[in-house]
Amino acid sequence: MHEDPHKLKRLIRELEKIRGTGTQLISLYIPPGYPRGELASMLTDEYSKAGNIKSKQTRKNVQAALQKIMVYLKSIDYKIPDTGLIIFCGNVSEDPGRSDIRLWAVVPPQPSPKLYRCDSTFYLEPLKEMVKPADVYGIVVLDGREATVALVKGNTYEIVGRVRSLAPGKHSKGGQSARRFERLIEQAEHEYHKKLAEVIKSAFWDIRNEMKGIVFGGPGPHKNEFLNGDYLPNELRKKVIGVVDTGYTDEYGVREAMEAAKDILKDAEIMVQKREVERFIGEAVKGGLVSFGVKQVYEDLKMGKVEELLISEDLEAWKGRFVCDACGYSLEVVERDRDRLEKAEMRCPSCGSTMRLESVEDAVEEIIQLAEDTGARIIFVSPETEEGVKLSKGFGGIGAFLRYR
Repeated sequence: MHEDPHKLKRLIRELEKIRGTGTQLISLYIPPGYPRGELASMLTDEYSKAGNIKSKQTRKNVQAALQKIMVYLKSIDYKIPDTGLIIFCGNVSEDPGRSDIRLWAVVPPQPSPKLYRCDSTFYLEPLKEMVKPADVYGIVVLDGREATVALVKGNTYEIVGRVRSLAPGKHSKGGQSARRFERLIEQAEHEYHKKLAEVIKSAFWDIRNEMKGIVFGGPGPHKNEFLNGDYLPNELRKKVIGVVDTGYTDEYGVREAMEAAKDILKDAEIMVQKREVERFIGEAVKGGLVSFGVKQVYEDLKMGKVEELLISEDLEAWKGRFVCDACGYSLEVVERDRDRLEKAEMRCPSCGSTMRLESVEDAVEEIIQLAEDTGARIIFVSPETEEGVKLSKGFGGIGAFLRYR
């Protein structure tokens, strides 16, 4: 399974900060189905070429990175996932005379291209393109005569169903009474709506949890008449996020509705963030069932207290493990500032001796995993919105609604 897009965004931000001394950071994009022999041969060839690098330190770091990549690929028996594999590896030490070779392996959300690059920065553009949001939503455009159903992913769409009404025209023919004729029209429209609901359910039901929503469009009031009727299952009715006017009910009408849907979807996501952050602030002000700050939220997550987690997309936090060499006692400390964590002087609660910082890890990854493991709803808040600024400045970029105190 490929990485969660929010985790990939965090990784991209981390890798963007890394600068190599010379061209010693390797970006390797491996496409799905790439032959094992060719991959091993290519890396061996690059290792040999790296021997010609003039700078001794750069040569050493590039060859060490290539060696680390080859060891990693052997450890997974060169089994490349269905979408390929992306590896970033190189010396991340800020001290030119010291080597700290690190490796990141990513299963991309889309098929990887074939690419090898060695530079002073990691080459992240292809991965950035892959994590750009490709919203999945449904479009239904209709009037009293016909309807078109489409599935939209990103900027592309697929027509998945068309329905035509068999209702007769509005004028009576053949001497039928007006009342009987109206009943025929009503029955035909009812059958048309039932058939349309069946097509919508067939197209959207299995992917309803992945969809951002369904947008209805069309000229006139018929779209509202359909929605006001009891035709769609409740789970699909809840997915309706907008009703827009379009001039057409064919493929062109779908494109009209798509344009309107972009603004609707953007507004819908922003409104969810706005609503939840404002609700959180209200609860925090009156001392309600909430907590905030990485230290407190981390502890609440470990105890399973969190019902809903609000987390800024650019949050950085670190977990340090301190060990007492005198008595063996250990403890974990979470901080937003890595330097502060690394310079902290901790006294052992058991014997009073000075404790040693054994390791530092990314705490945000664990926070997200804890939320997933305990069934907490996660809402990622954009730092570019007003609500994101409030969450970051007022509450340390993270807050939680609690199940209990």
